[in-house]
Amino acid sequence: MTKELLVMECININGWYNQVRADKNKLNGLSVPTLWALRKNMKKIAETVESFNDLKASLENELQEEFFNDEKSEETTIKGTNGEDTPARKVKDEYFNAYQNKINELNGKLNELAITKESFDFTPINMEKEIERLNTDCNLNMDDLDMLSVFE
Repeated sequence: MTKELLVMECININGWYNQVRADKNKLNGLSVPTLWALRKNMKKIAETVESFNDLKASLENELQEEFFNDEKSEETTIKGTNGEDTPARKVKDEYFNAYQNKINELNGKLNELAITKESFDFTPINMEKEIERLNTDCNLNMDDLDMLSVFE
């Protein structure tokens, strides 16, 4: 089954999957074929999320390299969470507008990427069959079923 998802949707689905995987009992009520299909499908989504995160990190590093150097920023201290002074860098006033513009440009690029569509060949999950076999006291809630229905 081929399906198109926004990168932003992939990020949300991946976040959900990481949460349900942290709860070892959450997916226990699902059949082995469904669990296998979910795992295969999530690998594809995780690749898209990883690519997005890698690009985001790269753009953020470029911003850091351009502005957090001795020419465009200065050393300072900030109060840490424990109340103690922590070393930091502050963009100099004369470069602050350019820095803000770069941040806005970076956010614009990331927002554009987040709403691009990616095409996936998913292994389908028969949600009707899964719902019929679930116990009423299963650990899945309606939000979980909604997320799983992406692969229907």
